[in-house]
Amino acid sequence: MRRRPIDADDVRGASTVASGDRVGETVVLGCHGGAGTTTLAALLGTPWDLGSYTPERDLIAVFGRPLILVSRDGITATARLAEVLNVLERNGLRPAALVVVADGSGPEPPESSARLRLVGERVGSMIRFPFVPGLRYVDATDAARVALPRKASRALARITMVTGTPVPHPAG
Repeated sequence: MRRRPIDADDVRGASTVASGDRVGETVVLGCHGGAGTTTLAALLGTPWDLGSYTPERDLIAVFGRPLILVSRDGITATARLAEVLNVLERNGLRPAALVVVADGSGPEPPESSARLRLVGERVGSMIRFPFVPGLRYVDATDAARVALPRKASRALARITMVTGTPVPHPAG
């Protein structure tokens, strides 16, 4: 079943949940396009995928649910973090976690590492999600079908610990 991203001001959608779904209550917001937001939402089993932040979106509402901010670990991606965090703070929100998705199998650029250290205090936890090649070959909504390596399963477990929400994805 394909779920549409829930807009920040969609109060009706945010207050109702399709019956029978195993639903995590975590809200997922990407710092930029291609961050892995929809994939992470599918792995967490949450319909609360706000998609990617855009400057036109100056109101972000999570209705009391824990917020997970998602970013890749590239230079351009991490440059966007401060902007998104500023908007969230103006909305009175502090992300429960920042999930940093590895952009590839290579090392994280030093500039990105420095930026991530600077924003680390502005989020509840910073969780590194490793590069998982199998996730590149499936539609994001089918991500739960991919057998995750142990590091990725541990990252999901840490997200659930931080947010207090169950993850339906089986440990890989």
